[in-house]
Amino acid sequence: MDVHELLTNNIFVNNLGNSDIFDIVKGLNDNEQQQILYNEEFIRKSKLNENQLQEIISSISNPIREKILLDKILIKSIYNLTDCQIVELAKTICNEDVKNKIIEIYKLEKIFRVDIITTCSYNSKLQMLLKEKNLNRYDKIKILDSFKVEELIEFFNKYKSFFIENNIHPYEIVNVLDIKSQKFFVRKLEDINLTLNEKREILVILKEDVKKSIDTKILPKEYQTAINMKTKEFSNEIILNLEGDLEDYRGLDEIIRIYPESLEDVQKEKIMQLCDICPDSQVIDIAKKGRFISTGKEYKEAEEWIDSVISSLKPEYSDAQKLAIIDNAIGKKISYSPDFDTEVYDENDSRALWKIICTGYGVCNGIAKVEQYMLKKVGIESEIVIGKKHAFLKIKNIELPLANGETVKGNTIVDPTWNLVSYRFGGEPKNFCKSYEEIRKNDIDTQKKDHFCHKNDKELQDATLNLDEESLRKLFSSVGLADKKGIFPIYDIFTKSELLNVLYENKPEQNVKEQLMLLSKVCPEFATCQNSSMRIISDRLLDAKYIRFKKCIVKRVYERKDKQKRPVLYVYIDLGELGKKFYYADKVDRKFIELSQENFIQRFECYKKDLKKQKGLRPWETENIEKENINLETSSGTMVEKKGEEK
Repeated sequence: MDVHELLTNNIFVNNLGNSDIFDIVKGLNDNEQQQILYNEEFIRKSKLNENQLQEIISSISNPIREKILLDKILIKSIYNLTDCQIVELAKTICNEDVKNKIIEIYKLEKIFRVDIITTCSYNSKLQMLLKEKNLNRYDKIKILDSFKVEELIEFFNKYKSFFIENNIHPYEIVNVLDIKSQKFFVRKLEDINLTLNEKREILVILKEDVKKSIDTKILPKEYQTAINMKTKEFSNEIILNLEGDLEDYRGLDEIIRIYPESLEDVQKEKIMQLCDICPDSQVIDIAKKGRFISTGKEYKEAEEWIDSVISSLKPEYSDAQKLAIIDNAIGKKISYSPDFDTEVYDENDSRALWKIICTGYGVCNGIAKVEQYMLKKVGIESEIVIGKKHAFLKIKNIELPLANGETVKGNTIVDPTWNLVSYRFGGEPKNFCKSYEEIRKNDIDTQKKDHFCHKNDKELQDATLNLDEESLRKLFSSVGLADKKGIFPIYDIFTKSELLNVLYENKPEQNVKEQLMLLSKVCPEFATCQNSSMRIISDRLLDAKYIRFKKCIVKRVYERKDKQKRPVLYVYIDLGELGKKFYYADKVDRKFIELSQENFIQRFECYKKDLKKQKGLRPWETENIEKENINLETSSGTMVEKKGEEK
C-alpha cells in the first residue's frame, strides 16, 4: 500500500494525530500532494487547519500551486483560507497573468491587490501607480518601496511630477533602502532629477554606515551640513542643535519636528527663529488622543497672539481676572469647527493646538488644550476633563471674588467651548466658574433631555465653587469686559434686534434681511465664525416669537465647484405665503446674499453626512415645520434668553 492509499485509509488516519498527518503530507512529492489536496474527504477527516494547508500549498511546484489557487471553490469552501493567506500564496506565483486572475477571481480589496502588485514586474507596478485612481498616498509609497534601486532612479527621472502631485517625498522612499542600495543611490545622486532640498533631505536620513562611507571633503557645504546632521533612531526626525547655525536647516522643513512643550522657555526665541527659516516644519503637541501637528508658521503666529493676550494682563490682576480675560480672548479668536462631522473634517486640524489659534477653528478637546496651555503660562493650574463626548476644564485651587467682597478658594469648572458664542458677541459666559452641580444643569436641553456632556462624578466631585451672576458681572466689569454696571456689550445687539422686530412687525421678509444685516455690522467676521453665527441667528435674531415662519434652518453647505468643500453658512427660511428664502454668507463681501431657490441649489450642496442624518432629504425638500435644534455635544454655546441676561 503506497502513502496515498495509507492516507486515504480511515483506520490509518484515525490512528494518527493532526501534526503527524501534516508531516507526512509535507514529505510527499508534488503529484502525491496534489492528489491529497484534491481529496475533499481526506481534507475533512484529517482536520488539517488553514495554516497547515497554506504551508503545504506553498511547498508545491509553481504550476500546481497556480492551478490550486485558481480554484476558488477549493480554496474558499474546502480549505477555508482567508484573503490574507490567499495573498501570501499569490505573491509566490511567478506568472503575473495568474496573479491578476487571482485578484479578479477573489475580488480582493485594494490593500491586498497592492500587496500582490509589489511582487510583480516594474512595468506592472508602473501601470498600477500611474493608472489606478483609488490608491492612497500610503499605497503608492508601498509600491515605490518595492522597486529595485535602478528602477527607482528611472522612475525619479521619468515621473518627477508624480511625487509632487501625490505629496510623496523622495527621502521617504530612499529611507527604506538597504545599505548597499543607499550607497548606489548616493553615487548616482547628481544624475537624478531631484531638487537641492530633496537631495539634502536624502543625505540627512541616510543610514549611519552609508554616511560614514561618503567622502564629505569633496562635497559642497550644503551637502556636508546635511550629512553631518543626526536623526532619531527609528525615525527621520532631525535632532536639532539650537545652538548651531539655524540657517543650515533651511529647506529641510519636511523632516524637522519641533516639540515646544518639552523645551525650556529660554529656547523659545531660537524656535521662533527656526520657524521663520522653516515655516513648513512640523510643530507637535501631544495629547491623550495622539499627536497633533501645526506648521512652524502657525506656531509662530499663534505664540505671538498668546503673548499679546498675556502681555495685556496687568501685574495686579488676580488669577480670576486673568482667567476671565484668557477665556474671553479664546472666544473672540476661535469658533467651533464648521466642518465637524462632515466627509472633509480633519481631526488633526481641529485639535492641533497652534493650528486652532491660527485658523480660528477647533473642537472641544483642542479648545480646552489651548486654554490649559495659556493658563499654565500665567500660573493657573487646570485639568482637561472628559464628559460624554465633550471636553472642558477643571480649574484647580483658584480664589474667586464674591460680590460682598469676600473670596472663596477651591476647584471650579470652565467650559471654553460652550462660552465661544457668548464671547464672540460680547455676552455673559454661561459656563464660567461653575460648580459641578450647576454646570450639569446646562446639559439639559429645551426638551428636558439630559445630554450628560459634563457628567464625570469621579473627576468633578470636588468642583464645588460656583460664581454667582452678580459676582461674575462684577469680575468681568473689573477687567473691562462689561460696563461699570456689569452689563455686557451684547445688550446693544439685543436692543437693536428688538427694535427691528417692532419696526418690521408686519414685514417679516424685510425683518429677516435687516436682522442678517445687523449681524454683519456688529460682527464683520460672521461668515468665518460660522458655528457662533448659527447660534445667534437661530437663537435670537430669527426668533419665531417675532418672525412667523413655517420653517427656519441655519446651517452649512459647500459650493459645488469647491473641491475642498469648505463650509458656507446659509439661512433657509420658509415664510409661508411669502415663499422660501435662501441667504448665504459671503466671506469676501462680509454680508448675506439672497439667491433664488433655483440658483441656490445650482450653486450649493449639502454634506453627505448631513444628508444621511435627514434620510437623504435636504431641508428645503421636506415640508416638516421645524427649527434647527442645537446639538449640545458639538455646541459652542447658546444665546437662549435666561434670567439675568441683557434685554
